[in-house]
Amino acid sequence: MKKLASLTVAMGLMASIAATASAAEVTGTTTTANTDAVTVSETTYVEPFDTVITPEDIKPATPQIILTKLTAFHLAVGSLTPIGWLGAQTVDTTGVIQTDTWGNEWREVYTWLGKAWIKIPASAYVITP
Repeated sequence: MKKLASLTVAMGLMASIAATASAAEVTGTTTTANTDAVTVSETTYVEPFDTVITPEDIKPATPQIILTKLTAFHLAVGSLTPIGWLGAQTVDTTGVIQTDTWGNEWREVYTWLGKAWIKIPASAYVITP
């Protein structure tokens, strides 16, 4: 019942606004038809605004990692103690890649604690733009 009352009030408000707008007085407008033919020989276009984004501002995208299972993240490459865990999600990377002494690939990622490192699990997908 509350929804119906809210809808009724909203419709009444819209109707009163429309009635007020249509009742507004229009003064001083006259139009004349010009039947003379006009030929345009040259047109000049002006740039309406300055470009805000320049080519120097555009940076290439960094790779993303699709994690399919719970993954630990660490403060340093090769660390055995995780500082947190990431669930299954897509993670944005900084683009920095390192390999530890055992040949594992580590990538620096953005987390809610700042930048951290994850060892890329075999079940993850790396999307390179």
